[in-house]
Amino acid sequence: MLTITHAAIALSGTSLILGTAEPLPLGLAILGSQLPDIDTTTSTIGKIFFPISSWIEDRFPHRSVTHSLLATAAIAIVTFLVHHFFLLGDIKAAIALPLGHLLSCFSDTFTKQGVQLFYPSPAWAISVSNPRRRLKTGGAGELWVLGIAIALLTLGIYLANGGGISQKVSQNLGLKDGVVELYNQNASTHQVYANITGYWASDRTSADGKYLIVGNEGNEFIVSDSKGVYKTGEQIITSKVSTVVGQVAKTEIKS
Repeated sequence: MLTITHAAIALSGTSLILGTAEPLPLGLAILGSQLPDIDTTTSTIGKIFFPISSWIEDRFPHRSVTHSLLATAAIAIVTFLVHHFFLLGDIKAAIALPLGHLLSCFSDTFTKQGVQLFYPSPAWAISVSNPRRRLKTGGAGELWVLGIAIALLTLGIYLANGGGISQKVSQNLGLKDGVVELYNQNASTHQVYANITGYWASDRTSADGKYLIVGNEGNEFIVSDSKGVYKTGEQIITSKVSTVVGQVAKTEIKS
């Protein structure tokens, strides 16, 4: 497969599986997707790490040890040890590197040659039994895979920016548990607004509108607009609530 196809598959898979759109995990997923091809000096990563790729190329067949679950496990052990002892950010970053490698190896099982996924076993893992239906590097089939991967990446980033699949479902259905969770995740750093569908408890007139959330009590929100401060479940009876993350919150201390 082409370098860009491996990268796109790793990006889309990592974004969807880990529910992230953060640059660090996605960048590590790209790196992980290129590591299998370090066993040849003609690949992009092989050229960058030429002394290492040349040493591997002289000793192992292409698509063997570096395309195996054994290599994925070794990468995972190293990244988790680094994460544990150096406390380097979110655990998703530690998962992304071996995940990118695994997705790249798995995608190569759909190519004509396949990979020795279970190395040191010499068996070749090939997902498609009919040779004519296997992917050819740079062929029309691979270009279709690339297009689908890019579409899935777009979906993954969209879902991640909305808090993930469960959050999107909660938002669309107006489920309070998911809406409150999204608020709690962002309230310390951003202004969060509530899009409320409901009515005023006092006179049953419509209270539909966008309100700034200033706090929550359990599954109920304390919200405000230009006219006052209200609590859902008391002043405002809601039938549906969704949240929108706004600008970064600023704190000013005046003496």
